Amino acid sequence: LSSATDDSLDGSSTRSAGRVKVRQYGKTCKELTGMFMTQELAAHSGSVWCINFSLDGRYLASAGEDRVIHVWEVSEGERKGELLGEGAVSKESGGGGSPFVAVAGNGSPEVAMLPLNSADKGFVEKKRRPRVQSSRKSVGSDHLVVPECVFGFRDKPFCSLLGHAADVLDLSWSKSQYLLSSSMDKTVRLWDITSSTCLKTFSHTDYVTCIQFNPVDDNFFISGSLDEKVRIWNVHDRKIEDWNDLHEMVTAACYSPDGQVAMVGSHKGSCHLFDTTEKKLLYKSQIDLRIRKKKSGQKKITGFQFAPGSSLEVLITSADSRIRVVNGDELVHKFKGNISFSSHCKLSTICLLIKMNLCFAQI
Repeated sequence: LSSATDDSLDGSSTRSAGRVKVRQYGKTCKELTGMFMTQELAAHSGSVWCINFSLDGRYLASAGEDRVIHVWEVSEGERKGELLGEGAVSKESGGGGSPFVAVAGNGSPEVAMLPLNSADKGFVEKKRRPRVQSSRKSVGSDHLVVPECVFGFRDKPFCSLLGHAADVLDLSWSKSQYLLSSSMDKTVRLWDITSSTCLKTFSHTDYVTCIQFNPVDDNFFISGSLDEKVRIWNVHDRKIEDWNDLHEMVTAACYSPDGQVAMVGSHKGSCHLFDTTEKKLLYKSQIDLRIRKKKSGQKKITGFQFAPGSSLEVLITSADSRIRVVNGDELVHKFKGNISFSSHCKLSTICLLIKMNLCFAQI
């Protein structure tokens, strides 16, 4: 999703396959040598701070600086060429359609590996001499793997939710398709997307930076705020079930898949584990992430992503452009990414986008 000007709020989109240049970092070969952007939505005016897929993958919610929450419906292409803005390749046409689609003997597209040669104009990068000489070659560097299903978004939002008085900072879906949003207006709002109405408002004393429904019992959710407190809320009774003062501004909070553990991160880079078995915040331990940056702005925890079905294995992103792998309270590994001086990215969004096959990868 891209930032857009005010005249682009009609939800218009572009569906075309554009090659995204990929460079390896610290490696002698490219593991992903072909990546293509298939759709761009002109969704918001100003910055987009958060995007989040519903748990069943049917919807994507987006929000940010313009205070509006758009909900987009995910559509699946019957033929691979549809969402690429190309006609499907047919035997009769001799392959004059989408460069991504191969045709089986019965005339229907199937998962295929297409050779990329000099005839594929606009999609083949000029080969550059590698900086580090190596005999290793990229795995499958001569072929393009097309996914079985191609997903995209409908051109117009399914619904637009209005009510926040300041930037929307985070979003969370329940199992029953209700949507939570947190904002710089110091509130969390519960939305019904079928009627586009706000059902309840949960007031805080400062900006609400992070929220998440309990993945097991969506009558509860966790919130973190710049008032340095993390809270567990009862949705039905609209009351605080429990809270804890971290004495540091809370910038990230997340439940484990079984709802038994909560992980909370701060702007100073500290990361804390809580036992939430009884819908209470019982402090367990602090994880040493070994963040060595001197400036507090570069230490900020920006997101968590637990491994599916695990309450121990988790990926943690931070403002120092690192992804850390943690098992329990032990730091296992650290990955260094591209340096970001202004914005941050939440890990869960990246993982979901990859799952939705919105990018094609040559492997």
